[in-house]
Amino acid sequence: MRSLRCLGDARKGDTAMSNQPGSGIAFYLAQQVERIRSIRFSDEDRLLIRQHLLDAIASAFIGCRSPAFQSLTRLCPRGTDGCSWPGGGTERVHPFDGSMLWAFAINGSVFEDGSREGACHPAAVVIPTVIALSEGKDWEQVERAIVAGYEVMVRLSRSGNPEFTRRGFHPTAIIAPLGAAATASLLWGYDPGKTQNALCLAAIGGAGLMASFRSGETQPLQVSGSVRNGMVAAMMAGMGCSGHPRILEEGFFPAYLGGQPRIPVDQPLEFEYAIRGSYLKPYPGCRHVHPSIDALGEILQGQEIDPARIQKIQVRTYKIAVETEIHDLHRRGDAYFNIPYALAARMALGRTDWDSFDEKHFQNESLVAIRQKVQVMIDPEVESQYPRQRGAIVEIHLRGGKVLSGRVNHPLGEPENPLPSSITLEKFRNTAGTFLSRKTRERMEALLGFAGRTESAKRLFDTLGETVQGQ
Repeated sequence: MRSLRCLGDARKGDTAMSNQPGSGIAFYLAQQVERIRSIRFSDEDRLLIRQHLLDAIASAFIGCRSPAFQSLTRLCPRGTDGCSWPGGGTERVHPFDGSMLWAFAINGSVFEDGSREGACHPAAVVIPTVIALSEGKDWEQVERAIVAGYEVMVRLSRSGNPEFTRRGFHPTAIIAPLGAAATASLLWGYDPGKTQNALCLAAIGGAGLMASFRSGETQPLQVSGSVRNGMVAAMMAGMGCSGHPRILEEGFFPAYLGGQPRIPVDQPLEFEYAIRGSYLKPYPGCRHVHPSIDALGEILQGQEIDPARIQKIQVRTYKIAVETEIHDLHRRGDAYFNIPYALAARMALGRTDWDSFDEKHFQNESLVAIRQKVQVMIDPEVESQYPRQRGAIVEIHLRGGKVLSGRVNHPLGEPENPLPSSITLEKFRNTAGTFLSRKTRERMEALLGFAGRTESAKRLFDTLGETVQGQ
């Protein structure tokens, strides 16, 4: 297996193109990656970075359970060195394939983090790249690579939000190669010239269609393939290959937007770093569903409502939340995109955890009865605040005329309403508990659970492939 030697050779590639001056979007993003390389992050920032890392790993232990993921693993050649994957045991695959498997598992969970500015899921791209390329990297390099990957992904995706989605493209998948290339470029120590070439080569490696969510179990294939392509692009740049320096302006954006970016890529973000403005999910499913869940939670807090008394439940939210809804429920992935189902599950089952979206609940009589009473519509005021706010208003109309109302502007997990680290730790324990031994979980929690960073990143990530269930 040529994996590690080949990756090392890429870092020694021809530097002839690296010192030439540039301009444009790719040049700007390469400079941002270089800037991040020298930043010293505060303990608070490091805590946040590690929380996103642990959250992504926790999500992967849900996504790896799908038959589609298991099918993908069987296509990857095995070796004695390289990258592990969740549930893979002691076997290893080439880092390219490892990044693909981790990306599929994380994105397939529909439980990973995201960015409201970019309407994308950086963890499904950046964390797989970091795990695959962690050999010989210290934790400061890992942290900076994560920040750089988020920065590039969110800036590019924001420039087409929400037009990418409305034109039928999946932002995470089409931006993924560039996020992976930026992450790899920092880990491999590229200068700005090589990083720019990595980004320009990566721009031709993405594909993503919103229609793929109609078959949600295989949808992550577009994200995972794009991540792999981004790593290949970065390696080729390290070997001296170059891409068209203005491919984003002349090719990428005209193709996906029909013109130039709506928001300039260099316009300041809401927060100093993109990862600071990214959210973490307290429950699975499409993020557009979560504001409605939280608004319902405000109503239910401290009181029980007899479903028989409910005349109707009215949900008012923003346009994308309505447009991306999947109305017909056939499988788990459909329920993740259905606001009426999520609210009915919260009321009938008392929870919105991973199990509550399982197909076994689809015929639950109480759940079905509540779901049929839910009406979802666009609210002009809520829509006017999107994407800076992802809000929802829920009203429960009871027989007799009484109306109970709840409103949320920032669902739990947004930077304005941050998710406590204790919930992330609980998520990791719940999802990884059936795969990892207690000892391994404690090692992960000691490192990412905010007690320090004393263990090699590569060694720790390799343990995530174990299937030992002893305690």
